[in-house]
Amino acid sequence: MLGFMIIPLMAMVGLALDSSRAYLVKARLSQAIDAAALAGGRSFKMNYRSDDVQRYFAANFPSGFMDAQIDPLQINFDDQEGTVTVVASASVPTSFMRILEVPEIDVSVETTVNGLSRGLELALVLDVTGSMDGSKLTALKAAANSLLDILYGDRETVDNLYVSIVPFAGRVNFSPNSDWMNSLPDPWNGCGDPRSGSHATDDSPPSYEGWDEYSSHYEDWGWDFGCPTLPILPLTAEKSTVTGVIANLPAYGGTRMDMGMVWGWRVLSPSWRGLWGNAELPLDYDEPNMDKAVIIMTDGLNEVNWYADDVTNEEADQQLADECEAMKAEGLDIIIYTITFQAPASVEPLMEACATSPNHAFVSPTNDDLEKVFKTIGAQLSKLRISQ
Repeated sequence: MLGFMIIPLMAMVGLALDSSRAYLVKARLSQAIDAAALAGGRSFKMNYRSDDVQRYFAANFPSGFMDAQIDPLQINFDDQEGTVTVVASASVPTSFMRILEVPEIDVSVETTVNGLSRGLELALVLDVTGSMDGSKLTALKAAANSLLDILYGDRETVDNLYVSIVPFAGRVNFSPNSDWMNSLPDPWNGCGDPRSGSHATDDSPPSYEGWDEYSSHYEDWGWDFGCPTLPILPLTAEKSTVTGVIANLPAYGGTRMDMGMVWGWRVLSPSWRGLWGNAELPLDYDEPNMDKAVIIMTDGLNEVNWYADDVTNEEADQQLADECEAMKAEGLDIIIYTITFQAPASVEPLMEACATSPNHAFVSPTNDDLEKVFKTIGAQLSKLRISQ
């Protein structure tokens, strides 16, 4: 009986092992053509668009992976529909199934991207507090640039893609917009104290209420402790401008995530159109084929400055929660990603509740994890343009 059973048992084992190899190849093919099709979508109107598809596929599918033999890509640009479709096929050589005269397994994947592309207004709300100094800040800069490389590729601009940087500590620096202050102190550090009532945590523009001078009165660190030296970068089309700001991110001060988030909202809110220097931005919430998204990253908890703040840590947490709910409300539908980076576990529930969904909340225990998270988010934002 054992002799009779050996052949079918080997066939079953072989089928499982060879099928697993084929599945891995198909999954890697799928990742590679997603990246390739997105590249083709970014260069849809360019004469080198097919070359971009080929180059991105080659960069994302390792040569010799599982000894798979890759057929030439099938690339179709439909200029009338505004789509690019990529089909990848491969033959995976078998090992055990050869005894059943099955020398290879064929796999194929297909994806379609809207070449006319949905646009994106993206705010990167980044923790630049003192605890980020050193290797953590270096890791943040590398991770943020990885995301930009996914969104921009090697382009300086991409149609309808705009990125803002909002560095935050205890406050957010909104210089050179000194006219938003109720009165301008001499000297001014670029930050203002939160406004009163609901205006402290909403997107109402300066015409509703201005800001008073921020001074930390922190004897050990100085009057401007918690005010980042780098001001907000409003929505910007040029990749080099964004990467230039990232390269100069500072590390100084304590943590107020609610202050960072509310300014992240304001750089995306159409109520602020024209106030950031561009008469057309930010666009309306319901602008066709446009999305708005925020990525907020922190390495700590809210820690109010007892010399300057009139709220508790718990109240600052609630203000952040209120801002997140308002930004996700129907009609605004701002996509929110949250990242905790080597942060206390106690902050994770707050950040998960802030995110659009639990799948939009990420935990990064290491520097390498942070880069992986930014790449994952970049891929998700890019795939908003993939036709379903």
